[in-house]
Amino acid sequence: MSTVRITVTELTFPQQLEDAFCRFRPLISLSYINSSGQPVIARAALPGIGERDFWDCELKHKKDLEVYVRDDNAPKVDMKKLNVKKRQVMFENLDVRSFERIDVEVFDIDTIPGWRKTLEVVLQNLPKEALLALQPEVPAALMIVKAAVEKQSGKKLLDLEGDLLDKLIGKKDKVARSIWLSTGQDLSNPPEATVRLTGAGRKGEYALSMKIEIF
Repeated sequence: MSTVRITVTELTFPQQLEDAFCRFRPLISLSYINSSGQPVIARAALPGIGERDFWDCELKHKKDLEVYVRDDNAPKVDMKKLNVKKRQVMFENLDVRSFERIDVEVFDIDTIPGWRKTLEVVLQNLPKEALLALQPEVPAALMIVKAAVEKQSGKKLLDLEGDLLDKLIGKKDKVARSIWLSTGQDLSNPPEATVRLTGAGRKGEYALSMKIEIF
């Protein structure tokens, strides 16, 4: 069994990106092969999937020091303004035979009233553990929901179903708008200590760097 800790160390975005698209929620997907030879995906949304969980880089919020995390001199997130818990995820007790790849999708978050209630409706038929996914500072929330679904159904899931994943991340209700989907990177075994993903998205080039640690 392996524990994987991923820490985001950089997120840059296009200079010309509209202010209305500068509330970021990265979705990290770690693909691996388990001991039975099956492909599995572990996912985490940073800093979480609550209605206030995002990295706020909107210039109009510059004076709100409690939420504003944009770098003062460049179009990027100032990681020093973020508590490490807001940019780090821990995948615990993964049954890994070999690591395959890592992918990132960055969403812009639009705060829509009542979204939390919508999530609660989505999760109402799941065990109580699933509601932990709505708590702040729980970046591994998607894994918690996955575990809760498995507990209810008695079946192991290789991944969250697309419709449920879209609902949890906010995509289905248009709370989350995808602005960059990386091409991803294949991983060695053990994985590289640092990974940098780059590519074109809304209004230009994006880059996201991560530190990967295996325990």
